[in-house]
Amino acid sequence: MESGKEPKLSFLARAWNVPISTLQRRVKGIISGFSHASGRKPYLPAEAEKELANMLTMLSQRGFPLRTADIKTVAFDYAKANGIQGFSEAKKKAGYYWFQGFMKRNPNLSIRKPESLSAARAAGMNPEVVRKWFRDYEALLEELGIKHLPSHLWNCDESGLQHSFSSSHAIGEVGKRCYEITAGEKRETTTVLAAFNAVGTYPSLMVIFKGKRVRHEWLYGSPDNVLVKVSDNRWINTELLIEWRKTIVSQHATSSPPRWSQQPCV
Repeated sequence: MESGKEPKLSFLARAWNVPISTLQRRVKGIISGFSHASGRKPYLPAEAEKELANMLTMLSQRGFPLRTADIKTVAFDYAKANGIQGFSEAKKKAGYYWFQGFMKRNPNLSIRKPESLSAARAAGMNPEVVRKWFRDYEALLEELGIKHLPSHLWNCDESGLQHSFSSSHAIGEVGKRCYEITAGEKRETTTVLAAFNAVGTYPSLMVIFKGKRVRHEWLYGSPDNVLVKVSDNRWINTELLIEWRKTIVSQHATSSPPRWSQQPCV
């Protein structure tokens, strides 16, 4: 080796008995740091994975844990938004091995079966579970700074309105079958999403019919502020919920007083 020149990787590999491919990966930046790293480098940066892990912990504590498929989709969307390549464009989600590595790199997370609050309530919920839920809810309000702002406390719920009803008992001729003409198929429903806040304000209702496009006759006789939408199965989905939420924010952003001008609620 000539004086003043950097040693070649092949020379260093022989001198230190290290595979040359290992040194090449270090030089190219595929492997960083000084700790042992086996396998390929994760697609997402460590900061992004830490933020994702914190979000999963927060959602789990507040009663909205994400499924494995949801986490893969969130990781793919983040990577695409930040120009990070590696995940499958065809599947639109992160892969199996990334998820396994993500769970290993975040040992505070685990795959668990969540307890259903509604089912537990119907069966006589454990009082401690109820108290914990309210403690977590109060902590969330404190964190957001809206505990004493009733105009910022909202509750929403969806209901399926059945189109047709069949009588449980009716009078008919002895020995012959009894029929009842209904307006539609049995158990056919339309979804209605409603909400109100702690001061009694009601935003626009969202009515969801089954179909591909909104039909004009659905709007006849309805109030002006009703949002009529469609979905493949009459059920609400993520896109419709986000659209409804944006509508509420636009309607009440100026009508609701700002946080700093309101006095605590007694």
